[in-house]
Amino acid sequence: MKSNGHATKLRTTPSLGGQSHDTRARMIEAAIEVFGSVGYDGATTRQLAERAGVNQAAIPYHFGGKRELYVAAAQAIADYMRSRIEPLIDELRTASVDPVGHIDAVVMRFFQFIAGDEEPEAWTVFFVRCERDADDAFRIIYYQSVARFQAALIAEVAAATGRSPDDEDLKVRVAVVLGAISNFRTLRNVMLSSLGWDTFDAERKRTVETAVRRLALAELLGIHADAPSDVHPPLGSASGAQPSPTARP
Repeated sequence: MKSNGHATKLRTTPSLGGQSHDTRARMIEAAIEVFGSVGYDGATTRQLAERAGVNQAAIPYHFGGKRELYVAAAQAIADYMRSRIEPLIDELRTASVDPVGHIDAVVMRFFQFIAGDEEPEAWTVFFVRCERDADDAFRIIYYQSVARFQAALIAEVAAATGRSPDDEDLKVRVAVVLGAISNFRTLRNVMLSSLGWDTFDAERKRTVETAVRRLALAELLGIHADAPSDVHPPLGSASGAQPSPTARP
């Protein structure tokens, strides 16, 4: 994961003049770092202003207050994530003669985005903290980005396997797969330590991608409409390894 100085650009609501827009962007980036580090309650307007290199009056001037700046920081991350995830959703919804391979390819692209290192570490820390608090910032980021991909994936897996998109077992399986993928961003050090690794080099990333693909094939595309919802096909079984895209009740 990149350091906080990475050049990934946040989308911010334009204000009058380029300089004002740049100030807002700098304040949002600083807010992500401060709120992620000490939390909403722990952050003071003095800390936020000092980190952004502005005076305290700039916060009410540009955002209205500390709360509005916090929400703006979450919205900026959500906008960026949505810009990366929406193309995957569009691809998921594109008709394919090979729905199994199609879904598999999109899930792997989602994994590569989530487990990548293009975004600053501060963004992850901010999200982990607001996810723990289950606050407005979490809801903005989750429902405007990840939840949209999750809903699209459920619909496409349901169509490919003959299940209803309302099937609870299917929803659980999708949640398990996406949760495992998310851990490579939010629990990266835990994952590395559990494997006895110090970093993810190219060969290790390929090993992990293979494992994620097997998990997705077994848990998502190994479901068949004629199988009881409480039966999980074993990893590597005929039904789990090569599910039929034409299976229907």
